[in-house]
Parts: sequence; structure tokens; C-alpha cells
Amino acid sequence: MALKFVDSPAHVTRDEQTVSKMAMKMDLSIFITEHIKNLNLKQREAAEKLNVNQSRISELATGKIEKFSIDAMIDMLYKLGFSICIKLPSDTKTAAPQIAISQRRKGRAISN
Repeated sequence: MALKFVDSPAHVTRDEQTVSKMAMKMDLSIFITEHIKNLNLKQREAAEKLNVNQSRISELATGKIEKFSIDAMIDMLYKLGFSICIKLPSDTKTAAPQIAISQRRKGRAISN
């Protein structure tokens, strides 16, 4: 069995649940950071839009995902104009759960 890294670079785990959460957090951090770049926002501007301190944007941009919960990242996505849909199949033997991130239509934004 291969070793798998978790939030602390000094530790490894074989725990699939922890590995799965870390992978999701990494994917979310990359998505959020790329969207901030695409909007040409400076860290200060992104922080204001997301209602967080500039240091949180810096942590996100530098991959310090252990400092974020998945809930906090989902909140950031909503503030950036995205929605999340989780589809859970009735039969998990034949279909896998899916998570979709989509841009909300104008006028449906959620305020800070």
C-alpha cells in the first residue's frame, strides 16, 4: 500500500477518508485561486469580495489547505458566484456520487 500525505507534511496516512478530504480541499483551493486570477483581483480585493482577511487569500494561494474547512471553501465559491450541487445516486453499486460546481446566473447572487 502506498503512503499518502495529509495536512501536515511531517505525517503520512493510509486513511482513505482523510486523503479524500485533502484531495477535495486541494481541488477547491486551485479552482478558487484560478477564478480569483481570472477576475484579475489582487489579494486585498479578493479578500474584500470574500469577506475574509488578505492573509486568508495568501494562505489559499500558497496551498495551505490545512487551514481551511471544506465549508469555508464552499462559502468562498458562493461569494464568487458559484453554486454546488451534490448528486447522490440511489444505487451506489452502479453509479458514483457527483459534485458539480456551476456559475450562478446574474441576479441570483447571495450577498455577504
